[in-house]
Amino acid sequence: MSASLSIRGGVKQFGGNTALSDVSLEVAAGEIHAVIGPNGAGKSTLFSALAGEFKLDRGSVHLGGKDITRHSAHRRVRLGIGRAFQVASVFPAMTVAQNVAAGVLSERRRTHIFWSSRALRRARPEVERLLEEMRLAPFADRLASDLSQGDRKRLEIAVVLALKPAVLLLDEPTAGMSPEETEATTRLVRELWRENGLTVLLTEHDMAVVFGLAQKLTVLHRGQVLATGEPEEVRGRSDVAEVYLGGGEES
Repeated sequence: MSASLSIRGGVKQFGGNTALSDVSLEVAAGEIHAVIGPNGAGKSTLFSALAGEFKLDRGSVHLGGKDITRHSAHRRVRLGIGRAFQVASVFPAMTVAQNVAAGVLSERRRTHIFWSSRALRRARPEVERLLEEMRLAPFADRLASDLSQGDRKRLEIAVVLALKPAVLLLDEPTAGMSPEETEATTRLVRELWRENGLTVLLTEHDMAVVFGLAQKLTVLHRGQVLATGEPEEVRGRSDVAEVYLGGGEES
C-alpha cells in the first residue's frame, strides 16, 4: 500500500555550506517522482533527510500526512520508508537468499533468531517470492560479493522490499550498469511500482531512465527547488536547460 511523502521548508547546513535551502517537495501516494540536478544540488542530502539519516535544521517531513520529523531512520523504516543506495548496501559474505531472508526476518522482527532453521523455513516462501520477482532466483546460493553491479542493485532492492515499504527511495538505481542492465532495471522498477502499489522517489543521472519512469519531476539547483511539474513541462523550461539538461555538469 502506497503513502504520500513530503518535505516542507527543509533546511540543512553543514558548517558554512547550505545543502538544502527552504526545500518543499510533495510526492503523491502511488506516484513515481524523480529528482534531478547537477552535482552539489542537494539530491543526496534530500534523500537522507527523508530517510531520517540526519535531522533537518528547519522544516518537517511527513509520511501519509503524519509528521515524522522527529522519528529516527529505524522508526521511519518501520513506518514504511525503504531506501536503496547509489552503492548497493548488502552483506557481501552472505548468499543472495540469506540477504533477502535477513530482510524478511527484520520485517517480522525476528532478526535475533536469524540462524534458527525454523525461522528460515518460515521465511522461505517470502524469500523465494522476492527472488523470483527480482529475477534473482538463479543466484540464490551465490555470494552477494560475486554478483554483477546490476544484480547487486536488484538484491538490495529485494532486501528493501522484504521490509514491505509504502515508499521506495531509489538513489541512482542504474549507476554503473551496462545499457542492457539499465534497460532491465527500468522495466523492473516500473513493474514493482505497478504490481506493489508503491510510491517511488528516485534520483538518477540517466535522462532516458528519468523520462521513461517519472510521472513528475523536480529539479534541484544549489540546494533549492528550481522547478517541479510533469517531465515534458519541466524539460521545456529554459532555466532547467541552462543549469542542467543543456549545460550543467553531472557525473
